[in-house]
Amino acid sequence: MTVVGIDGCPGGWVAVGYNRGQFQAASVFESIDAIWTAYEEADTILVDIPIGLRATSADPRRCDTAARSALGRRGNSVFPAPIRPAAHAESYEQAKQIQERHTDGSLGRQTWAICDKIAELDSFLASTAAAQETVHEAHPEVCFWALAGGEPTSYSKTGQPAAAVWERVDILEQTAADVLDSIRDAGRDLGGEAGNDDLLDAFALSLTASELTGTLQTLPADPDHDPVGFPMKMIYAEP
Repeated sequence: MTVVGIDGCPGGWVAVGYNRGQFQAASVFESIDAIWTAYEEADTILVDIPIGLRATSADPRRCDTAARSALGRRGNSVFPAPIRPAAHAESYEQAKQIQERHTDGSLGRQTWAICDKIAELDSFLASTAAAQETVHEAHPEVCFWALAGGEPTSYSKTGQPAAAVWERVDILEQTAADVLDSIRDAGRDLGGEAGNDDLLDAFALSLTASELTGTLQTLPADPDHDPVGFPMKMIYAEP
């Protein structure tokens, strides 16, 4: 069984595969299309980007609300997903206007910073039906929460404090004892193309999808679908 965890990074997207009890070499890809070309035979691909998007509703996605509730003190790591037209806007000002026109709220800079990747993945899935059963949304902090037995992390990754890095490495090692060697190799191989947080998040998603963890679950347990038909859910491994 081959599974893949993906996170956005300065070089594009960092992907970590897992197959037959071993992590594969981490790689940075310029596009989701390129990742699909490399991994279209994978059984499960988890990506840290919103997939199901509302069209006009001011209501938050239920998966975002459920994730914030589960994470407690780490709940602010779950950014509100934009509505689909805002994600595809050409500028921050345009996206803000669209979001404000169709909802009761605005669009934060943090959310806008990932809108290009949201739009890229949204367009890819709309044009690649074969990927829709394989590629799923996951949030790294939800994955760490589940891997830690339902306990949110103590340290925020904001500012890249050493304690946050090693806390997450420790959580990964509880499930995969040899993961540190793979993370070290990936860090050396990728150089400046991916940050510590990008790499750890990709490993968390890959490990979540692997056979080393429990049964995959969704937040919420009964996800609804957006107007296009994409599920609004986050995948995690049963604690």
